[in-house]
Amino acid sequence: MPTHNRRDSLRSVLEALDKQISLTDPFEVIVVCDGCSDGSQAMCRGLAVGYRLNLVEQAQQGPAAARNRALQEASAEIVLFLDDDVVPDPELIKEHLEVHARDPRAVVIGPLLAPPGFDLEPWTRWEAAMLEGQYSSMAAGRWEPTPRQFYTGNASVRRRYVLEAGGFNAAFRRAEDVELAYRLQRLKLNFYFRPEAKGWHFARRSLRSWLGVGRAYGEADVAMYRAGLLMTLQSMAREFQWRRRPLRRMARAFVGRPWLLKPWVGGALVGARVAELAGWRHGAEAAYSSVFNLYYWDAISERLGGRSAFWNLIREHGSAA
Repeated sequence: MPTHNRRDSLRSVLEALDKQISLTDPFEVIVVCDGCSDGSQAMCRGLAVGYRLNLVEQAQQGPAAARNRALQEASAEIVLFLDDDVVPDPELIKEHLEVHARDPRAVVIGPLLAPPGFDLEPWTRWEAAMLEGQYSSMAAGRWEPTPRQFYTGNASVRRRYVLEAGGFNAAFRRAEDVELAYRLQRLKLNFYFRPEAKGWHFARRSLRSWLGVGRAYGEADVAMYRAGLLMTLQSMAREFQWRRRPLRRMARAFVGRPWLLKPWVGGALVGARVAELAGWRHGAEAAYSSVFNLYYWDAISERLGGRSAFWNLIREHGSAA
């Protein structure tokens, strides 16, 4: 578990790990304080828990480097990745272990769920709703779990496979977990979605931070594509044709044209706020969805070299608007 200046949130996660049930073997928790300056280290040292808590400190290097450091410190055969704002359900570890007991080549994905009664910001509420849709589809068998759902807020795999794949790529500050999962897939591992392994995601993200996420994922997908993981942008292009026609038309108008996109986003965010105040949640969520997707596509367009390269990709692997 990497952490950076989230002492109180980290405490909640560590205390919840002390309440895991139905386990026959002990487990170890490795916390990597990645440049923490908020007293997280002292909190960990003073916490009384029934499991072995291994605290590691390092200068801030990002979550990928922090997880690599934790892998170096780990001694157990199976590693479970959690985030410092994901509170595990009492049977989360048990649910992961049951899959690994049946399949030694398993990669297990647990859901990141919105906690009941927790007041999410509108943009993170939309994000949670999108994840819920993915989880429902996987649970119902409409989708098979893939590397694209491997979020290290709640996922597990045998340590030797992560090391064999080369660990996390510290050059990625976003989607480093998905990038690793594609390399795990090359090892012919089997991906499972375990809906009972519930992690309650207490997401706290400012609007400015959230706006950067879509762009960061677009940039990361281009980096993976150029590194030989062609399916990242090929999948994006195929899925583009499934988007609603108004969104595809907006993409045609705004992607690769920042002088048009930025003022439109400003208006869309105002519209989302008005919709929220009026109680029209569906309208607000549609606005946030449009903003996120357009920022994601625009980042891809920028990193590929402009509009022409983006639309050529869409025409080659999908269907243009």
